[in-house]
Amino acid sequence: MNDAAGDVVLHPADDPYLAEAADAWRMARTDQLARLQAGAEKWTAGIASLLGLLGVLGIGLQTDRIAGLTDGGKTSVAALIAVVVVLGGFAVVQGYRAAYGWPRSREVTSDQDLISWYSSLRELPFVAAARLRCAVIAAGAALAAVTAATVLPWLLASAAPASPVVKVALTDRSVVCGTLLSSPAAGRLSVRRADSGAVQAVSLNAVARVSPVAKC
Repeated sequence: MNDAAGDVVLHPADDPYLAEAADAWRMARTDQLARLQAGAEKWTAGIASLLGLLGVLGIGLQTDRIAGLTDGGKTSVAALIAVVVVLGGFAVVQGYRAAYGWPRSREVTSDQDLISWYSSLRELPFVAAARLRCAVIAAGAALAAVTAATVLPWLLASAAPASPVVKVALTDRSVVCGTLLSSPAAGRLSVRRADSGAVQAVSLNAVARVSPVAKC
């Protein structure tokens, strides 16, 4: 406050609540960085384990379902998995940076270097908090993408089943091998021959045996 002469006069604070608040602020600032780093360390390990578990249970156990999707469906699921990997990796990296910082060496050879180092040290709690916030947001988005990648295969249409490959033995001892097609005429089999690609119609009266095969 200013006295009658206009000079600035300082008086000790006589508000005990204000003094208590100042002491609490000083103590909180003292271990703020340590608490942030400890929390980020625990959080990062937990989110990495959770993402791995959800990835195995949600996506890894339904590979057969994904394999039966159309090409467009497979592309959609693959894009979501890529998003999960990118967001999860970003979340883990940012969490580790919040917990441990970025390893580097720094030389202090002058007063200016010392002041610059001290300024960086004072900024560390704010930097660590920002990195931890980014990690939390990215992890939440990654969890949402994992959930979407888990549910999506059950919502997308499955691809049409592949036509079976058969070997047809005829009564004249000849063999026709190829892909079995639907036949427009009753009493006939339509087979796309594997050797020439031509469609051959075979009368059922001429068929001695039909055997499914992996390939011709």
